[in-house]
Amino acid sequence: MQTAHDAVNTDDLMDDQTQQATQSTQHSGSQANGGGSSHLWGFLQPCSAQLKRIDFFKIQPTVSIGRNGEQNEIVLPGGKVSNRHCRIVWDGKEDDKSAVIVADYSSNGTWINGVKIGKDKTAILKEGNEIAFGTPQLQPGSLEDYRFIYRHTAGGPPQGGVHAFYDISHELGKGSFATVMKAISRSTGQWFAIKMIQESKVRRVTATENKSNTDKEETAFMREIAILESLDHPNICKLKEVFRDQGSIDLVLEFVDGGDLLDFILKNNALHEAMAIHITRQLCEALAYIHEKGIAHRDLKPENVLLTSDNPPVVKVADFGLAKVVDSYTFLKTMCGTPSYLAPEVVMQTDQQQGYSHLVDSWSVGVIVFSMLTSTNPFIEDDNQRDMKIRIAGRLIDWSVLDQAGVSELAKDFIRQLLEHDSRRRLSLSAARYHPWLNQLIPGVNNPREVRPAASVASLGPADSSLSSLPDDDDDDAMAEDTNSDPVMNSGLEQLQLNQLQQRLQNGNASQGARAPLQRRSQVLADAAANDLDLPEPSWQMLDAADECSA
Repeated sequence: MQTAHDAVNTDDLMDDQTQQATQSTQHSGSQANGGGSSHLWGFLQPCSAQLKRIDFFKIQPTVSIGRNGEQNEIVLPGGKVSNRHCRIVWDGKEDDKSAVIVADYSSNGTWINGVKIGKDKTAILKEGNEIAFGTPQLQPGSLEDYRFIYRHTAGGPPQGGVHAFYDISHELGKGSFATVMKAISRSTGQWFAIKMIQESKVRRVTATENKSNTDKEETAFMREIAILESLDHPNICKLKEVFRDQGSIDLVLEFVDGGDLLDFILKNNALHEAMAIHITRQLCEALAYIHEKGIAHRDLKPENVLLTSDNPPVVKVADFGLAKVVDSYTFLKTMCGTPSYLAPEVVMQTDQQQGYSHLVDSWSVGVIVFSMLTSTNPFIEDDNQRDMKIRIAGRLIDWSVLDQAGVSELAKDFIRQLLEHDSRRRLSLSAARYHPWLNQLIPGVNNPREVRPAASVASLGPADSSLSSLPDDDDDDAMAEDTNSDPVMNSGLEQLQLNQLQQRLQNGNASQGARAPLQRRSQVLADAAANDLDLPEPSWQMLDAADECSA
């Protein structure tokens, strides 16, 4: 009998929720399929670095899993695990037709790739599937994080797919669309990060449409992946190769060893301006490069900004273009936990033909820079409002936080130009590279590769881009005469609204507005699922518009 206590790996306790483990060429993880595993028909590789793998021996083709030590061969002493949770059965065949069946008897559920099997029902468990007992949600730091990757060894070493070339170790992080695992190349011993996306979440035409449309969708998908593979920039996390097998799309990515920007901000309780400039300059270089190639990120947040362990760190932006690869409904739905990084036009548009441009990334960078300098997000909003469109329409930027943090006037101007509500007046990230704030020489931290020519703040406007889907209107003169478009008047009006909101809060109506702390989106979603909490939701108009933009 194996127990969860037997499975605890006290030598490998580490906080690896993001790509922050130290780069190494020494193999630490499960044995590869083949050598040393001939007596096994399979094993469960834990997603958590705090647990060891669970082996299934050929002499025991049926294994019971649960909390009760007398009824089960595998004991998982977790609060969400049933006394008799499930049974896993191997059919005894040792070829490519070998099958494994899971029978679920639990109350809280046994989950395969995030799908609940259902009490007294069965499902097939395939090589590379994620199986979870009790909950499929990430349980950071908990010994009850019972999520595993199933490895099938009965048919011999894998002949194809990611597992034939990489040995999977443990989970680095779990995002909205995928699980990221640390893995080592069998041939070179080099570490990589493998993003495992469930194929069911990839954009597809519905089953009612004909095969020719399906073929076109598949071709478009592979073309998008090929574009991502072609990206080559020092500040972009390199996509090495892609595998599609067993209902999963596995992206093999450069392994970045210093964690992500969110952890970096929280660890330092905000960053001094020199470091913020150093990081922002690299962000802008990466995004300007990608925009020139006709790709927008569309899901930029501190969790997607990875850092090396160098001092100062090198920025590696991750997940470029994946928002377009993944199903648009899932993409927008999972954004609802932390909508601060969403540009207003993403959620406010009602005309699905309107679309939105690369300037959504400018907004996200503005929020990120604000967060770096203050360790908080910019917005006061109604955290009880479940309609995301209404919630974002009513939010206000608390500019006073920048004053309280002692942020320079140049930094304030840079942020204001990025957090411009009207995307036509928003600073593009290509132009942002020339802003005076990013072109200061600060010894020891931000020594730019080149000193850009000085530019006046007023001359920095949105740059043209092949990504832009905004109409080319000839209404600039009319807009200039509109007092609502005057940034000075807008600032005063917004401050008045903010003062009124703060007054309401002081009068005891605190539930109607708050500035949320910086949070990891996956943790917000996991907490909401675990505690049955409501999150703001997109309207059907927003989903339709997002779907149009993904086409």
